[in-house]
Amino acid sequence: MRSEIRTTTDRQFVALSAISGKSVLVDANLLLLLAVGLQDPRAIKSTKRLSNFTADDFELLRAFLNPFKRLITTAHVLTEVSNLAGGTSGHLKERIFAQLASLIEVFEENTPAAKTICRQIEFQRFGLTDAALAQLLPGALLLTEDGRLAHYLQSKSLLAMTLGDVRRLLRPTHAG
Repeated sequence: MRSEIRTTTDRQFVALSAISGKSVLVDANLLLLLAVGLQDPRAIKSTKRLSNFTADDFELLRAFLNPFKRLITTAHVLTEVSNLAGGTSGHLKERIFAQLASLIEVFEENTPAAKTICRQIEFQRFGLTDAALAQLLPGALLLTEDGRLAHYLQSKSLLAMTLGDVRRLLRPTHAG
């Protein structure tokens, strides 16, 4: 069956199996997807910053995150998610913030100092939030929707995937 998985996905499968059950860092858009989906999967379509996602994406994300023992985030990611969630209105906004508060209780917050982050090459390339994520990666997997960031980190032999990668892993394309 593994021979039916594309080569790039095959490398990701090997990397994923090496860290399965350990630690995962979840980037801002996916953490927002998780918060909104846990509150009401139907609200995903009506949330401006989630227009590229579906309820199926939420279920896939939820299933993928389930086996990890440690869910990690940074203060920078939480700030981005809070700002993105702030773009909603009314009762939905209140419910998303309540769900986000519940997630914050579950996620381990680990934030390197900004003065340390800004000295890294990733700061100039990706900004504060993503450079902080890059510093936390040894031994953990970064799950992001930023393909450019994921590719860069993979080129540095760090574990990084997009939700699209997860989709291909869990629903492999058959050859032939």
